[in-house]
Amino acid sequence: MNTQMYPFLRIAIVLVAGIMTGDVLYGHVPVRLVFCVLVVLVCITIVAYKKSGIPRLTTSLLMLDVFVLGVWNVGRVEQRLDVPLNGDIETIEAVVAERPVVGRRTIKCVLAVAEGRLAGQCISAFFQKDSAIGDARQLAVGDGVIFRSRMKAITNSQKHKNGHFDYVRYQHVHGIVARTYINKGGWKRCRVSMRRLGLMLRVLIGMRSGRDRLLNRYESHQMSESAYAVVAAMTMGDRSRLTQELRQSYAASGASHVLALSGLHLGVIYGLLSLVFVHRRMRVMGQVLAMVAIWAYAALVGMPPSVLRSATMLTIFSFVVLTGRRHVSLNTLAFACVVQLAASPLNLWDVGFQMSFLAVLGIVMLNLRLRDVATPTWLCRWRMIWWMWSLVKVSLAAQLAVAPLSMYYFGTFPCYFLLTNFVAIPLATIIVYTSIVMYALGFCAWMQGMVAMFVGWMATLMNASLGFIASLPGACMYGIHINARQVWLMYALLLVAYLMSYYIERRNITTASRSALDKL
Repeated sequence: MNTQMYPFLRIAIVLVAGIMTGDVLYGHVPVRLVFCVLVVLVCITIVAYKKSGIPRLTTSLLMLDVFVLGVWNVGRVEQRLDVPLNGDIETIEAVVAERPVVGRRTIKCVLAVAEGRLAGQCISAFFQKDSAIGDARQLAVGDGVIFRSRMKAITNSQKHKNGHFDYVRYQHVHGIVARTYINKGGWKRCRVSMRRLGLMLRVLIGMRSGRDRLLNRYESHQMSESAYAVVAAMTMGDRSRLTQELRQSYAASGASHVLALSGLHLGVIYGLLSLVFVHRRMRVMGQVLAMVAIWAYAALVGMPPSVLRSATMLTIFSFVVLTGRRHVSLNTLAFACVVQLAASPLNLWDVGFQMSFLAVLGIVMLNLRLRDVATPTWLCRWRMIWWMWSLVKVSLAAQLAVAPLSMYYFGTFPCYFLLTNFVAIPLATIIVYTSIVMYALGFCAWMQGMVAMFVGWMATLMNASLGFIASLPGACMYGIHINARQVWLMYALLLVAYLMSYYIERRNITTASRSALDKL
């Protein structure tokens, strides 16, 4: 595989190496020193580009700049999150940043600190349940609260220590620097100024508040609790209503990706707007409106890594479409990776980010190799068989790419993932399309109620179908224990197999070309 064809792939690999190195060096090498080295290297690169005239030297220096940029960027972010916690009781004014999640004993809520020593940071607060009027379950995104509590460092609990999932890293990836426990009656609502919060955080809080109001609008429609939980997770990224049983059912059947916002949801929005503005004269307007709608939706659902990846790739694809092309390659995925890691380097350790990019990488790279297993000529005769084979290819490619990570983090492997995708993907597509119609009918309550009823039926059908698949004998393999070296070895074997098939294909093409020339 010629890496010259994929310049952003090389940049992405070097940037990832720099971020991993910077994470190891943090605390040992001052961040300011790394920044000074970066400035000096950039100056040297500019001088070499203008005077040396040696492309390889300039390229090597540019790759070194990207590497040091990754080292400095991750150190800068980790330094911002590394706040001192003295364990004293302090008064905190904060704003609810995410919808509260009701647990067995407490109510978990992410708060953005607006006033106090940790102003501008996010903390994870656990409110004690209270049956009084001031129950934290009544809090909504954007509400202000004031309380006195003791800030504590985030630690891995015993259940997290037994696996490979790093809970501390997970919290830092999402910008949470501390945790606290608030007794009932130890807090109250108040008006809180958000001027000390960052602009992006203020925008996200405002968008999430609008999302919750939108969800509350159709929560009262005739829809079961489990169906509403699935629809809210699939369309708006609100996973607070998902029960543990529902999560386990989707995980055992291999359909957890359906509950996570991904390219499927943004692709639906992009496809609908592309159909509306299909005329050539309106193509530019259609692409602009599609990008505005996609990024507005990404902000509405809180900009999770999978949505950011899809939004970035669709933005690039829109520019590709305007140039008259219809192909998005590995270079596009690498560019999306570079943009996201440059903006938030800690995303590299986010499990959703890793699995999202690996799934798309598997589809881009392995799908072409799997295409050669069957002869396309006879499959094209029957559209349904061709569609089923295409779904099998995509499912196999994505599952092969994420299987090592799934076994490493969760110790499970769904055995009926192909059967699951034949059920989940069509139903999920129907739910997403009809949900858009449901949201658009907000001006007509009775029509919205009818569409909501249909969406609820589809979600109930999907829950029942996936629950049946999860209950089949041998549906999921549990208790898989592999270490990081074994994960790297699995991906190395996949890469070797891919390269071997690639070079065999190239050799066959070359041999066929020579045979044709000899005949001439």
